[in-house]
Amino acid sequence: MTGVTTDPPPVRGRRRWLVAATVTWAIVLVVLAGQAVRHGRPTVRAQTTIADALPTVDRAIADVADVGAGAGAVAEIGGYRQVDPSCSITLVRDGVRYERGVTLYVPAGREPALLDRINAGLPRGYRSELDRSGDYKLTADAGDFVAVRGSIVGAGQVRVVVETGCRPLSGPVAEESVLPEDSVLPGASVVPGASASPATGRQTASQTVVREVLAILGVPRASWRIHRVACPTGGSVSTLAADGPPGSAPSSLRDRLAGSAPTAVLARADRYVYRSGPVGVVARTDDTAVTVTATTGCR
Repeated sequence: MTGVTTDPPPVRGRRRWLVAATVTWAIVLVVLAGQAVRHGRPTVRAQTTIADALPTVDRAIADVADVGAGAGAVAEIGGYRQVDPSCSITLVRDGVRYERGVTLYVPAGREPALLDRINAGLPRGYRSELDRSGDYKLTADAGDFVAVRGSIVGAGQVRVVVETGCRPLSGPVAEESVLPEDSVLPGASVVPGASASPATGRQTASQTVVREVLAILGVPRASWRIHRVACPTGGSVSTLAADGPPGSAPSSLRDRLAGSAPTAVLARADRYVYRSGPVGVVARTDDTAVTVTATTGCR
């Protein structure tokens, strides 16, 4: 007796099933995309632009600086920096990547403790993690597909960078940070007889202390800029910076500034960091030029 065989299902039936499954999946994707657009919650980073990410970047910088201030660190924030002018979002679509950073200064040897405090102090939604197995590395998610990374970059220095990831560029990315030489900080001038707000007082203090340091270092002229991010609780973190011309760097900042600011957070030939009331002051050299910054925070 010959064996009984069962014929395979018709090819036409299988094709109909595959077509039906494909159409159903396409409908599901359309519905999900429609919900994302309706509720304003992108499901992937490529659905957002660099401009969409920058408010989250700024919030993360403010959060890190605020936690660092609570741990006794002196902060210094910078502006937006393009780190990848051409990254691939898809095979046929290019984007760019931007970042913004904050450098935190503590006495040498206290860098791991500072990263511990930042890891514990960031809002729970960041899902912050700290790898203590080798070099301390901090990673966190600020939301909106914005990544936070922190590490020890030198004696007494912790650097935290907040990155947009690769996204479409919808327009120019610019921060109004450059100030005319010898200008008064925006909002820092006070009408005689009027009461200055706390923010105005801090801005005036920042400009005063930077000019004092430049005078001690013998730097008569500098290029001024200011970087500012809003604090979630009100106010802002603000860094005023003055960049001296080439040749303005002394051989040792420690030797030149120790007499005027003897209680330093960090004292090195290329870095001198201290506090002047509510202002955190950083003098640093890069090649042959000196930069002096003054930062006030949320607190």
